[in-house]
Amino acid sequence: EMLEDVDFIESEIKNELMTEVMLAVEAQVYSGDNTGENLNGIRTQALAFAPSAEFIASVDNANNIDVLVAGADQIEAVDQPMPSAILMHPTDVNILKATKVSTTDKRYIDRLVSVAGSLSLDGIPIIKTTLVTKGEYLIGFFPFSTVYQQDGISIDVGLDGNDFTKNMRTILAEWRGLNLIKTNKIPAFVKGVFATDKAVLETP
Repeated sequence: EMLEDVDFIESEIKNELMTEVMLAVEAQVYSGDNTGENLNGIRTQALAFAPSAEFIASVDNANNIDVLVAGADQIEAVDQPMPSAILMHPTDVNILKATKVSTTDKRYIDRLVSVAGSLSLDGIPIIKTTLVTKGEYLIGFFPFSTVYQQDGISIDVGLDGNDFTKNMRTILAEWRGLNLIKTNKIPAFVKGVFATDKAVLETP
């Protein structure tokens, strides 16, 4: 029945199916595991948190901000550009906003700056996204990750399974492309888990 209403089906495809495809692409660019038809995601390629020796076991009362600072230092210490963004789960970003200087000093962290609702740390934008699991983070120079697309999204309408007997059609949307980070640019990305990485920084 829907096939007889071309305007309606075109609108539905544009508003729903194509949006779902691009959300799937976004997830693959972030965390695709590079197996089968999956993309090689940024997080999959990013290096694990491995701070400079000066940071290890040297930060008193280490918090998430200290982890991010050490992660940015890890990137810049190997001659990579200053990170262009920090990706975090929305809940973790909101917790970050509530972080105080210490248990006795109730002032908020000065180096966190919020302008028109956009938060940054030492000039690095902090981006909220549910692509990131709670308690984790990804920091890096994201222009070094390039998504190549082969043509556009293709839409096919056909029969699948019991579609013929039920007088139905299946609509398939496909996207072809890849995510590329050149080998010598991989150190520009650092991933980690806040709880684990704080323990690395914490003074004995």
